[in-house]
Amino acid sequence: MVTMKDKNNIEMEDISTFPLERSLDFLSWKEISYQDLLENVLKDFDDDHVHRLCRVVRGGSPFKLIDYYYRIKSS
Repeated sequence: MVTMKDKNNIEMEDISTFPLERSLDFLSWKEISYQDLLENVLKDFDDDHVHRLCRVVRGGSPFKLIDYYYRIKSS
């Protein structure tokens, strides 16, 4: 299992290698790059939220953050 570290050098699940997508209604999904997620969404959240999102998404479940659901793109 690959891990990455946050700004406090604490390990968290690495989702950067997976294709990601997000949805407002859980029906229509659009791709989002990890870089876009990191720079435009996660920058506004504390480390606990980021860790939780990475752990849940890496585990295969969707995660709701504000108005959007995030998940690893299904094949």
